[in-house]
Amino acid sequence: MLSIRRGSLVRKCLACAAFVVAWPVLAQTPPAQPGGLTPPDFRSDMSLQAALAELDRSASTVVADVGTRSVTWGDIADSIRAMPSIIGTVPFPALYQQVAGQLIQQEALALRGQNAGLDKDPATQRRMRDAADRAMAAEVLRRSLAPNLTDKALHQTYNALVANKPAPEEVRGRLIMVDTRELADQLIRRLQGGADFAALARDFSKDGTARAGGELGYVRLDMLSPEIGSVLFALAPGQTTAYPVVSHNAWFILHVEGRRQPSAPSFEAARGVLEQDIIHAGTPELMREAVEAAPVTYYGLTGRKAPATP
Repeated sequence: MLSIRRGSLVRKCLACAAFVVAWPVLAQTPPAQPGGLTPPDFRSDMSLQAALAELDRSASTVVADVGTRSVTWGDIADSIRAMPSIIGTVPFPALYQQVAGQLIQQEALALRGQNAGLDKDPATQRRMRDAADRAMAAEVLRRSLAPNLTDKALHQTYNALVANKPAPEEVRGRLIMVDTRELADQLIRRLQGGADFAALARDFSKDGTARAGGELGYVRLDMLSPEIGSVLFALAPGQTTAYPVVSHNAWFILHVEGRRQPSAPSFEAARGVLEQDIIHAGTPELMREAVEAAPVTYYGLTGRKAPATP
C-alpha cells in the first residue's frame, strides 16, 4: 500500500465555492470576451468529471479559430483539469466560458509572438521545448501509475486517512475587493457607520462574488491566500476587518458570519484527491527507474564529463 501524508490529503478533501480567492485569475471580473462561447448543453445534474468526459469524447470540436490557431473542447478540458480541485463547485457553464475566453486570449498572444518572430528566438525555443517535455513526463507518470488506482487501494486509503476523522475547520465569510487602499478605507468607515456589507459588495467589489454580496460560503484555510486566510480565520463571527488586507495586488475587506467543524467527506467526494495523492506517492520511484534506464551523462558545473562513481 502506498504511503500518503494524511495532512496533505485531508486539507484537500472538501470542495467549496471559494475558488474566487484560491484561484485569483477567476477572482477578477473577467474581461470582455468574444461571442460564441456558449457551453455544450449538458444535463444540469452532470458532475464536472462527467462534463469533462463529454468534452474528451469530442476533443477535436473547435470552439474558436484565432488566426491559424484553434481552441478545442480538448483544450478546455485539459485546462480545467490543471486547475485546483475546488473549482469543481463552480457551475460548469460559467467555468467553460471563463476558460474558453482565457484560451482565446492566450492563443491571440501566441499568434502575436509568432508574427513577431519570437518562435525563432533561442530562449523562447528552449522554454517551448521544456513545456513540451513537462507535458510528456506528466503523461508518462499518469499512464504508468494508473494501475495503482484500483477501487481496493482507494478504499483502503480512504478508510485509513479520511473516514471518521474530522475535516479542517471552516468559516463562512464575505469579501469586498477594490483596487486602492483609499477606497477600501472609505468602505470600512461606512461599514463601521452601519452600512450593509452585502450592499457595498454589490456596488463596489471587483471580485466575482460581487453579485452575491461578497458571499464566499464556507471556506477552509488552505483555500485562501496566506494574507486573506490568516485574517479571516482570526475573526469571530460578526466581525469585520478594521483595516484592509492586500493580496494579489488588490485590497480586501473581510467579514465572518460563522464557523463550523465539518465531518469527513464521503468516499466519492474524496476520490479525485485520493487518486492524485496515490499518483504523487508513486512518482519518486518511477522517476528513479526512468533515470536508471536512460543513457544519462552528467557534466556537473564544469561542463566536463564527471568521473564515474567508484
